[in-house]
Amino acid sequence: MGGAFDKRNLPGDYAAQMIIFVTTKRHAYTVASLVDGRLGPSVPQFRAMAWEHLFHARRIPRATYVFTDLERLSPPELFFAAQVYQAATAVGLRCLNNPALVRHRYALLHALHAHGHNPFTVYRAEISPRPERFPVFIRCEADHGFPVTGLLGSQAELDAALVTLHAQGVPLRFMVVIEFCAAPIAPNVWRKFGTFRVGAGMHLDHAVVEDNWLVKYGTPGLTTAAQFAEERDAVAANEGAETLRPAFEIAQIEYGRADHATVNGQEVVYEINTNPHIGRLSRQRSPVRDEALAIARARFLALLAEIDTQEGGKVVIPTAAPSGWRYRLAPIVHRLREGLTNIKTSVISG
Repeated sequence: MGGAFDKRNLPGDYAAQMIIFVTTKRHAYTVASLVDGRLGPSVPQFRAMAWEHLFHARRIPRATYVFTDLERLSPPELFFAAQVYQAATAVGLRCLNNPALVRHRYALLHALHAHGHNPFTVYRAEISPRPERFPVFIRCEADHGFPVTGLLGSQAELDAALVTLHAQGVPLRFMVVIEFCAAPIAPNVWRKFGTFRVGAGMHLDHAVVEDNWLVKYGTPGLTTAAQFAEERDAVAANEGAETLRPAFEIAQIEYGRADHATVNGQEVVYEINTNPHIGRLSRQRSPVRDEALAIARARFLALLAEIDTQEGGKVVIPTAAPSGWRYRLAPIVHRLREGLTNIKTSVISG
């Protein structure tokens, strides 16, 4: 990917304005449109750096660092990420998302429920949970794809699904059970919004409309002209963005996107992704949506400019991963990643 760093052979010259997104190697594509300039010329410049590279770097660019993909790191990697954060901030670098503090899916959903922000809660699958309300579904805690089951309408169905997952060789340690909480905006039409936090700024970015309760990519042709207009007006007014700030504060996330929807008059948060995909602008079937996305991208880039670091050059960070750690921990990291990213299960119908 253009603009990506290559291990410890970091470029010698750096722009005086730069933001570096630190991602897992497999997920740097999420910021490719920024790095490659496909959102248009912008200041500051954007770069991507893999966590594996940052762990071994001793001299790094003076820039703003956005730490992402924390839920995808293995436990040893998360420890080193927290150490890097401490070292980088100690020499004056601006870093967003402290790996030692950011709440991942289970901790976040549990806290949002405890604070009254969400009417639903979450359970660890490995403790044979008995949810207070049904239906529920099961998903991998660190995965941003689809759940591994459909909706499960009773305790018996949940118990059977957990037994089936065990039989398929799926470690329940990585699974969570989440209470269903969604409501259609029209018959068989569901919508969720994406709201970013970028440093101190809050930004309503877009809406997604789908013919399924699990709204993710959108259903082509489903959105009406009225719904496109609602999205444009909401984005232009940055409607409700500030109401999401408490959720980010609870999550202790300074950069990321919250996926949320209105259910029975209450705004509920389903997740906060620290490495959301920033897609390039492409022509939509509605010029009203083109307008909404253009407004959103302009505000998003302006907020990114506000967190940039003005000085260039390099700094030496006082700590880094021990030279042999990657070899000693490689088998552990490999097994953990395989368990989180290569789960192949059939959907268990609820």
